[in-house]
Amino acid sequence: ICMLKKVFNISIISSVLLFLFGLVLAVNAEGFIKSITVAIGVVLLLIGVFPVIDYFRYRKEGLGASVGLISGIFSIVCGLMLLINEDLLMILIPVFIGVWMIINGINKIQVSFEIKDLGEKSWIITFIYSILIIVLGGYFIVNPISGATTVTSFIGIILCIYAVLDIIDCIIIKVKVKNFKKDLDKIENNVVDEQ
Repeated sequence: ICMLKKVFNISIISSVLLFLFGLVLAVNAEGFIKSITVAIGVVLLLIGVFPVIDYFRYRKEGLGASVGLISGIFSIVCGLMLLINEDLLMILIPVFIGVWMIINGINKIQVSFEIKDLGEKSWIITFIYSILIIVLGGYFIVNPISGATTVTSFIGIILCIYAVLDIIDCIIIKVKVKNFKKDLDKIENNVVDEQ
C-alpha cells in the first residue's frame, strides 16, 4: 500500500506539471516557440564553436579537421540565424507541414477517384477529407506563425485535458484502493476474532 501511495503521489505531481506545461503552451504558444527557437540557436552555436576551435588547434596534424570546420561553421550560421530571427522556426515548420499536407491531400484525391472508379460510394468522404487537408496545408503556408501558435495552443489544451483526466483517474483509484484496504482490514479482523 505504501508503494501505491508513492505511485499515486508521483502520478498526481507529474499530471500537475503536465497541466502547467499545457497551460503555458495554450496561453503563450508564441513565447514558448520563440524560447525553444532561442534554445536551439544557442545549442547550435555552441555545437559549432567546438569544431571550429578544434580545426585551428589540430589543422597542422591533418586529422580531417576541415570537415569539422565546415560542419562547425554551418552549425554556427544556423544558430545565429535562429538567434537573430526568433520567428524563423515558427515560419519554417508550419510551411514544411503545409507543403506535406498539400502533397498528402493531392495523393488522397487521387485515391478517392480510384475508389470512385471501383464503384464505391464512400469515395466522397475521402475526397472531402483531402480537400480539407489541402486547405489546412494552404493555411499553414500562408499564415505560418498563426498556424504554429494555433497548433501549439491546441496541443497545450489537449495536455491540460489529459492532465485533469489523469488526476481524476488517480483520485478515483486512490479512493478504491483505500476502500479495498478497509474491506481487507475488516476481513482480517473477522478472521482474528473467529480464532
